[in-house]
Amino acid sequence: MKTKLFPLIYASLFFLVMSCGKKKETKQETAMSTEEIIPVEVQAVGKKALNEPIVASGVLSSKSEMKLAFKTGGMIQKVYVNEGQFVKEGQLLAELDLSEIDAQVKQAKLGLEKSERDLERVKKLYADEATTLTNVQDATTGYDVAKQNVQVAEFNQKLSKIYAPASGRILRKISEQGELITPFSPVFILGTGESAYIVNVGLADKDVVKAKLGDAASVYLDAYPNEPFHARITQIAQTVNPATGTFEAELQIQSNGKKLISGFVAKAEISSGKGPLSLVIPIEALVEADKDKAFVYTLNPDNQSVSKNPIGIGAIFGNDVAITSGLAEGTQIVSKGANFLSDKSKVKVIK
Repeated sequence: MKTKLFPLIYASLFFLVMSCGKKKETKQETAMSTEEIIPVEVQAVGKKALNEPIVASGVLSSKSEMKLAFKTGGMIQKVYVNEGQFVKEGQLLAELDLSEIDAQVKQAKLGLEKSERDLERVKKLYADEATTLTNVQDATTGYDVAKQNVQVAEFNQKLSKIYAPASGRILRKISEQGELITPFSPVFILGTGESAYIVNVGLADKDVVKAKLGDAASVYLDAYPNEPFHARITQIAQTVNPATGTFEAELQIQSNGKKLISGFVAKAEISSGKGPLSLVIPIEALVEADKDKAFVYTLNPDNQSVSKNPIGIGAIFGNDVAITSGLAEGTQIVSKGANFLSDKSKVKVIK
């Protein structure tokens, strides 16, 4: 009985071993046929002028902002609008206590009436040959001066009230009702519509000589951490600001689709582009970086695989890395997706 069972056991083991071998071969063939193809972005190694960026800080503001103020000083009697309120062109926003100003207008008008009477009296005397022509001329001059005084008093009376010069929104209310205010001190900041936003920064003398109109900059706002806003220099002051000892530069920034509000604190990094030309790659292309050495993946001629190459790196300026050795200008390197690769990996180039 035992003798008959042995051939059956051997036969079962043989078929079991054969089937396992076939499964292993099938798995290996499947793994080879479905080798992972990794999507990557590539770019050519190019030359660029690298230099340390000019770093400055400032405050975000709208290009369309208008500062509204009284021409005369005094106590604010009434404020008719609140911060954030929309106003129409010609709307009364605030007025001073007009007691003193109205008195000045009345005084100027009384002076004009007296000058007019004096002029008429002198003219009659001159007609009767009882006075000289010089007296007539002096009276005429006094009358003209009195008339101008009335115009000045009425002009000051008119500008003791603030009217909206255009439709817009009150971005900021600086002064409150009951405050004593000096002439030309801003009371409101009015935003007259959507427009470009700017950042005014102060540049030291060693930096202003490097900067020029059109220079690119990256602006960082505390409201949106780690998100750069692209900007360009649109104005550079030619005289120093005595209050700060710096030269003011205006940067116009792109909103990136974000909500921007005047008053945001901003830091700008301006690239003047006046450094020496160097071979440059993006910092995302580096792998296994160690001090002045690193690796990058270069695209093979078949455009379907990559090779891992050692390189020497120099200074790093923002997102740009200067290359000292290991790459030639025009070499296609993996700029995005390098962290998922290994030597000879299969890739698909995407744009």
